[in-house]
Amino acid sequence: MQWTTLLATLVGAAIAMGTSLGVQARKDRHELAAEWRQIRRDMYMTFLSVLARSRSELLALSKKKDLTEAELDETARQVFASCYEQRHHLEVVAPPAVTNAALAYFRTVRGLRNVVAAGNGVTDPEWKANAGQIKHTLETVQAAMRDDLQRR
Repeated sequence: MQWTTLLATLVGAAIAMGTSLGVQARKDRHELAAEWRQIRRDMYMTFLSVLARSRSELLALSKKKDLTEAELDETARQVFASCYEQRHHLEVVAPPAVTNAALAYFRTVRGLRNVVAAGNGVTDPEWKANAGQIKHTLETVQAAMRDDLQRR
């Protein structure tokens, strides 16, 4: 038996095995990155949806005139309560650029909750100032989320 034939066969098998393992590792990394991107996309959509729903409910609540001050405060806090859970989830999954923008948006919507809880409506100066902040922080967080999803 010739040693060169055996050596060539072993080298060929090692190259084939190494290439196969390399391809599989690359495929696994790609699949993991795609899975994380989908998790972040879902989290971002849920976060924005929950805060949008809260904003709409707070707007509707601000138009109700038949509630006492205590009822208005309690209802406004209940409307906003689900936003905390989504904020905490987002803080675990999102990178700092998205988290910082999301927290700014969260705080402005929470500010709207406080405006409504205080009995202020859409004609109050506080409401108008807060509405401008909400629009700006929403645009900022959406841009940060899009950038994160496209970058990875």
